[in-house]
Amino acid sequence: MTVVADNKKRVTLRLARPGDRFDVRISHDGRYILTKLEPVRGQGAAKVRIERRGHYHVGVLGRPISEQALSEALAELP
Repeated sequence: MTVVADNKKRVTLRLARPGDRFDVRISHDGRYILTKLEPVRGQGAAKVRIERRGHYHVGVLGRPISEQALSEALAELP
């Protein structure tokens, strides 16, 4: 399939649905690699409320965070 970017740098994929998410990478030789991302299954989006604590605003999650989930999230950071 060949697609063409318009003057606003948009590309239309006929098989894509509204809301589909894609990862785009540019290889060292200038090729674009497009990978469709699957939605994350599980508890859904976290509900976070913002509270002011002293001079700072912090996000407070509506459910507890497990040590394992925290370790996995930190392991993904560079």
